[in-house]
Amino acid sequence: MATTKKTSSKPKRARKPTKTQLKQLRARLEEERDELVAQSDELEAAADVTQWRDAGFDDDAADTGTATFERERAQSLALNARRLLEQIEDALRRMDEDAYGRCERCGNYIEFARLEAIPYATLCIEDKRREAHGY
Repeated sequence: MATTKKTSSKPKRARKPTKTQLKQLRARLEEERDELVAQSDELEAAADVTQWRDAGFDDDAADTGTATFERERAQSLALNARRLLEQIEDALRRMDEDAYGRCERCGNYIEFARLEAIPYATLCIEDKRREAHGY
């Protein structure tokens, strides 16, 4: 009679990222930070109100509306870039404090695959799902 191997229904606990993994993630975060700083600077310059006032538009409503839309779009994108930049800076700070890779809710380590996908993640997959569903 063959015996069947029982498998645990518990998910495998994530482990602390290795030094090599942390180096890879830090390099990626720093690269993303540098790109976001450049993008944010460009977007903020594009959204600068004085540039739009001096653009030479006459009183054509369509031109004014287009300019307003483009300015607001640039402001929104700049704000999103700044928020993402804050998350990246926070992740780098957590790395320096040896707190990186832990879920802020349950305290377990975040799965490396999740950190690879979103290196500034602060929640493990399970807690992110709970948050998304309002738990």
